[in-house]
Amino acid sequence: MVSNINDKNIEGMMLKNIALKLSFDGSCFHGWQYQENALSVQEALQDSWYQLTGEKVQMIGSSRTDSGVHAKGLIANFSTATSIPTNKIHLAINTVLPDGLAVNIAKEVPPDFNARFDSIGKHYSYYFFIQKYKPTFLRNMVALINQDLNLTEMYEAIPYLIGEKDFNAFMDQGSPVKNTVRTIHGINLKTLSENILEINVFGDGFLYHMVRIIAGTLLYVGNGKIKKEDLPFLIADKDRKKLGKTMPAQGLFLNRVYFQKELFGDDSQEDFLKAASQKDGDYDEK
Repeated sequence: MVSNINDKNIEGMMLKNIALKLSFDGSCFHGWQYQENALSVQEALQDSWYQLTGEKVQMIGSSRTDSGVHAKGLIANFSTATSIPTNKIHLAINTVLPDGLAVNIAKEVPPDFNARFDSIGKHYSYYFFIQKYKPTFLRNMVALINQDLNLTEMYEAIPYLIGEKDFNAFMDQGSPVKNTVRTIHGINLKTLSENILEINVFGDGFLYHMVRIIAGTLLYVGNGKIKKEDLPFLIADKDRKKLGKTMPAQGLFLNRVYFQKELFGDDSQEDFLKAASQKDGDYDEK
């Protein structure tokens, strides 16, 4: 269970492990993880819980999202001695959370549940705004692409990115990981409107900026800077400079985190594999 440093006297009280499903506007925060001189999602949650209950807790997040990245379903967990009924926790904490952050639902989970280490898959989406002028109202949620793209080429490039591979070339500097092998279970493209393209990526785990680089690589395929047939060689070459650019953070959303067993609904391993293989809504040439 997560360690809990509490200002209150909780001796003899039973601690509960609580999982939270969060949504937040990444433009309001400097990523998930606590920072000394900038507001993070983790800090906002912990401070709000202290304001509400007097407990100092450590929130464990399923994903260390970067500054500007949004979430529709990030999972966090923490231990608490609160008397607030679990089914009322989300309602209570939402009264003190800052703008741009909400707890959608709360659930008591086993003592050994860990939102970070128990996740078995994640679904991210990246959004292109394909237009000559910059977006006004969506400026913090999409990346401007002021050029035409060959969506057919992009769609046909997807199979080269699927499977278990060494994605070393899809990682920016700044990550301490030694093993760069990851499995991408599915990618699909969806045209949400005349000028908004959604790129959905399902994987068991991701390297630093990996989804944003996948989006940038598909962009380069779409504008002709990279040939789709060259992707296997570029991946094997492990040269970051030969792939697409790292797309801006604001276009990225963490949609859902999956676990071995269902946690908040439609988030089990079975659901993950089903969603990753879903073809409905993929881009089809018109």
